Amino acid sequence: MALPLVWLADVLRAAGLRVVETPGWRERTASGPQPRPVGVLEHHTATPTSYTRPAPTVQMCIDGRPDLDGPLCHAVIAYDGTVHLIAAGRANHAGKARASGPNPAGDGNTLYVGFEWDYHGVNQSPSPEQYDAAVRATRAVLAKLGRPADAARGHRETSVTGKIDPGHVDLDQFRRDVAAANHQEDDLTPEQAAQLSRIENELLGPRGDRGQIQGWGTDNGPRTVVAMLVDIYNGLLSEQPSRYPGSKVKVSAVNAIRDNNGLVYQLPAMINAAGQSDPAKVAAALRPVLAEVVGPVVRESVKAALGEDNAAQADAIVDQIADRLAGPGRASAL
Repeated sequence: MALPLVWLADVLRAAGLRVVETPGWRERTASGPQPRPVGVLEHHTATPTSYTRPAPTVQMCIDGRPDLDGPLCHAVIAYDGTVHLIAAGRANHAGKARASGPNPAGDGNTLYVGFEWDYHGVNQSPSPEQYDAAVRATRAVLAKLGRPADAARGHRETSVTGKIDPGHVDLDQFRRDVAAANHQEDDLTPEQAAQLSRIENELLGPRGDRGQIQGWGTDNGPRTVVAMLVDIYNGLLSEQPSRYPGSKVKVSAVNAIRDNNGLVYQLPAMINAAGQSDPAKVAAALRPVLAEVVGPVVRESVKAALGEDNAAQADAIVDQIADRLAGPGRASAL
């Protein structure tokens, strides 16, 4: 006789999910009463995962642990959103369950279809693709069972032994997402939806355990990509010393760049006025411009190299450079 959950593959594929059927999953079951599920129970595996290592816990969920026989769930939801089917019969994933939401207390392994999300759960949040796959898979199974979105529970909500999974997941928001998926038409393919979630993750950072936007960690605290761009823009607009020698006026870095660009744009006219065919005249035209642009850099560099104790020597060197850059009598440009 077929085990109770052999329909999982068809139902999950119909929801647009990528499904991997592990060998023998249709006949795999733990000992004990077979499931008569009224809900879906969400777990995390407590295993660090990544996009290059998205489902390292599949085999353990098939074989079990030294302290608990397998199978340990009905499906593993990988970090990349792929669903790996583990067992169509009873799975040792829930233990004794207390009443939660619309679901009664009792044998959790009988009451729930168990999904293990393959991620650490303490030092790591689920990926956007993983979260999206869990929403879709849970929605599809509950629809098959004829149960409401509130019948989706986290292990921490049913456990009588203090379980914490799934970590970094706002379960109330998760249920709202499951319910929303039941009532809206989605024009995106699963791959497009996952990609959209990944873009959102890159821009806003991983969501917090209550679904809040957290941003990425920086030396200045959490920042989204947009906030970092604003910081850069504000930095460019912050007051900077004028790059005109001797000026005490504060200007923004943006305006300082424009000032120097303005000097550069003056060069063709100055060269043309001096006569393009005479190298000496071209050099003479360039000297005051170079003095204005390069002069402050030279002065600060020489003083920094010689130190405060040799200020007089630094000034003498700068004066010599000024004469060569600007021509005699224009040393004040430096």
